[in-house]
Amino acid sequence: MTAGAVAGILEHTVMYPVDSVKTRMQSLQPDPKAQYRSVFEALRKIVRTEGLWRPLRGINVTVIGAGPAHALYFACYEKMKHTLSDIIQHGGNSHLANGILT
Repeated sequence: MTAGAVAGILEHTVMYPVDSVKTRMQSLQPDPKAQYRSVFEALRKIVRTEGLWRPLRGINVTVIGAGPAHALYFACYEKMKHTLSDIIQHGGNSHLANGILT
């Protein structure tokens, strides 16, 4: 669970600025003045006009939610993997776990 929580937090922390820019680019498409040519250009303009921390605004809530969510996901995944592995080893239906164990 700890590995899942740490991995989820790191993933969301690294990708959060990119997701913020992506969301901004999607929401401003109809306005020709606000269109950006690339993610890097959008990130540069946002930082220059709104400050260094603007792309990270709201990351604290994402990190707080990502830890428990990824910990539970990882724990459930491992439990199901072991359960289905035991079923297959005892002559169960191998089609049931085909996609999960690969």
